[in-house]
Amino acid sequence: MRHIISILLQNEAGALSRVAALFSTRGYNIESLNVAPTQDDEISRLTLVTSGSDEAIEQINHQLLKLVDVVNITDMTL
Repeated sequence: MRHIISILLQNEAGALSRVAALFSTRGYNIESLNVAPTQDDEISRLTLVTSGSDEAIEQINHQLLKLVDVVNITDMTL
């Protein structure tokens, strides 16, 4: 199943690569990725699309929250 995940993360060098590395080490593909600024200059919004079971996505979300750069995660899948 496809999942759309919105991630708020610190706008710092390497933050995006750490998120991508987490997906890579878990063997998940990022199908689409978009990064945009927020009203807070220190925070960026990363929106990505990936595929996996609900359980696998839940596990990825838990791992993402352990990254120091990640502020919040929202699964926007309908």
